[in-house]
Amino acid sequence: MKASQFNFIINKGSFSYWYNGVEHTFFRIPINLGIKVQQLIEDPAEISLIPDFLSKKLTDNGFLIADDVDELELIRKKFEHRVNQKDYFLTIIPTLNCNYKCWYCIQNHVPSLMSGETIDLVKRHIKYMIDKEEIHSLQIEWFGGEPFMYLRQVIKPICEYAQAECEHKGIPYFATATTNGYFLKPEVVSVIDSLKFKNFQITLDGHKSEHDKVKYMKGLPSAFDHVLKNINSILNYIEDAGILLRINYTDSNLDYCIVDEVDRIIDPKNRNRIRIMPKKVWQEKVRKERYNSINKLLNLFEKSGYKTTRLDVTDDFVPCYTCRKYYNAINYNGHVVKCTACNDLYDSHPYGVINQDGSIIWDKNFIRKYQIKAYENARCLACKKLPLCMGVCPRDNDNSNNFCKFDYLDLDIEKSIVNYIDAAYRRSNT
Repeated sequence: MKASQFNFIINKGSFSYWYNGVEHTFFRIPINLGIKVQQLIEDPAEISLIPDFLSKKLTDNGFLIADDVDELELIRKKFEHRVNQKDYFLTIIPTLNCNYKCWYCIQNHVPSLMSGETIDLVKRHIKYMIDKEEIHSLQIEWFGGEPFMYLRQVIKPICEYAQAECEHKGIPYFATATTNGYFLKPEVVSVIDSLKFKNFQITLDGHKSEHDKVKYMKGLPSAFDHVLKNINSILNYIEDAGILLRINYTDSNLDYCIVDEVDRIIDPKNRNRIRIMPKKVWQEKVRKERYNSINKLLNLFEKSGYKTTRLDVTDDFVPCYTCRKYYNAINYNGHVVKCTACNDLYDSHPYGVINQDGSIIWDKNFIRKYQIKAYENARCLACKKLPLCMGVCPRDNDNSNNFCKFDYLDLDIEKSIVNYIDAAYRRSNT
């Protein structure tokens, strides 16, 4: 037996924290025992001295592996499996327009609406993927712009068609959305429920006064209160719905009062279906020391009953979902792209188009960059964080030998692991 090269062992305070990056398993034990076990597993001649019960725990959870196991090959196989997994994730963009004008937004708000002809092409594509590609499941993610500007014109007919086709073939189907939440009013929640929406990613731009400076409309007293009331309404009506509440933060809007302000509106019974995920606004400079403030904020949200994202890393062995063979994004004009966080959506040249039979024809040079294994370079292959990262974004792949995406996050990986494990133990004791 030998120690996994992707073990994180962090000795802090009263505990030794153990996390394995390949299996995403973890535990904590008293620090003196942890230090002793760490010494044993790091010396091949001493591994046999580990008590059987502990040796089994370490082996079952990937901390100890057989001598002949090549972990890099194991990671490569996991990558290939995930890339080719036939669970289809399809992003659809009804419009690039939006009812808000957030200062940090990467999208150009183009007046636009998916036409009836394009809706028909999208339906053909869905049928092609179900009948010809024989996908195992279908998730439609609605994106924009603000997708719910056109709930009845675009979302409803496509979702109803997809739902019927999936039911006919007996494969799972559900819908998700990235939205500002403005249009998710109580009067449309029953429609949204009928279309099988299960998850919504919605953003708050800091606490109430800051959020309302970023998102505002004539006649709307508070966008902050409005969206949280809509969230509460959704969770009251749709029993299996979940919310990813993204909190875009800067130095100026990071304030713990946001917890009380959210609590004031969200019913306690609904809080465990909301996951809090802080994200640095991309224009803000990285400050690793800011992580401690983020951790305190997450502690406060957890204390109020919300779930939290403590370890913002990949757990499916791809650097980005755009690398998956069975992921595509269809723009309002019918052009098909991979990434929705770049200027591809605005290019007049189509990188991918939908055939009349529903298949996609790709620009070969364009699609090739999403097929490159971004982690296959000396720096990534030697890095202990490899399975938590899997290399850079495909758009940045030319710089992969000199670039690590963790450098551009406030995330402190070891502190995050400790807080992630501590939070898990707190939940298990409640």
